[in-house]
Amino acid sequence: GIVFDSEMEMRYYRDVVCVGLKDGTIKDCKLQVKYELQPKFKYNGNTILPIHYVADFVITYLDNSVIVIDTKGLPDQTARIKKKMFHYKYPDLDYRWMAFSAIDGGWIEYDQLQKARAKRKKLKNK
Repeated sequence: GIVFDSEMEMRYYRDVVCVGLKDGTIKDCKLQVKYELQPKFKYNGNTILPIHYVADFVITYLDNSVIVIDTKGLPDQTARIKKKMFHYKYPDLDYRWMAFSAIDGGWIEYDQLQKARAKRKKLKNK
């Protein structure tokens, strides 16, 4: 079987990828695809190692569109920086953070989840 880095990653694969592969909307899915964000370089005679990002999923849909997916619960500062670097280095790739929220109907883009949570918090505080 497949070994996932997190339960959330496994659930996304089960809930979204497997369903899409079965119904034909997803043509291909690659797991743990490595992208170089910054190459290695020399500084004061020392080699500085490259910075890599490993995507949870790279999904190719039936229409040949490709989306790079990372499942997120609560991103740390390193994840936020790597996201910015990814967008800079690969501006033509569709890169999305996905999260699960039962209250918001299941799998949702992380940015949309943050907006929904902020809206709920604002309504609660009124």
